[in-house]
Amino acid sequence: MGEMAHKIDTEDENKQEEHKEAHLNWKKIALIGTVPIILIFIGFFIVLKLIGGENYSLAVDWFDENFGLTGIFLYVYVVDTLILPLSPDFVFPIVASMSPWVVIPVIGTASALGGITSYAIGLLLHKISLIRKYTDKAEAKWGAYIRKYGIAFVLLAGLFPLPFSTICVLAGALKMDARKVIPATTVRYIRTALYFALFRAGLLIV
Repeated sequence: MGEMAHKIDTEDENKQEEHKEAHLNWKKIALIGTVPIILIFIGFFIVLKLIGGENYSLAVDWFDENFGLTGIFLYVYVVDTLILPLSPDFVFPIVASMSPWVVIPVIGTASALGGITSYAIGLLLHKISLIRKYTDKAEAKWGAYIRKYGIAFVLLAGLFPLPFSTICVLAGALKMDARKVIPATTVRYIRTALYFALFRAGLLIV
């Protein structure tokens, strides 16, 4: 009985220590959140200057004819579902000239569904060795933050270019409440609207 009580006390102390260490560095998060999208935007701006607006329109028309919004949806969904060295933000230079009333719902839905699928993978398949390998790595890096900040950290990952799919998988593996996680993924609509507005502004400037 005494050993059991000691074990519980030790676990509580470890959790408290973990919570102390899991301190969000807001400057670093701001840096992570702005640098990638700024680089993509600068690249987009340079390409527009080099090829001109007419050639850009032709390239978008070609993409639309061959892949369309279905291709955009599938790309974003896969990237936000699986742990891949890709970013959903690469689609914004392509869709910048399209209607926001179509683009934002399509990309936002694909991204939110990707997060929900990632959560389901972590929740239902965590014990499979291949999945566990990734969730263990994610837990080592992000576990302390998600335990301390809970759903707020999922929301943060949804807004900033943090590894959204990784954190959603981990949320599932840690058995976070689906009634909180699923609504939290809708923050991707806000992120999509903000990024779309940024690239549309860049297109209008050129």
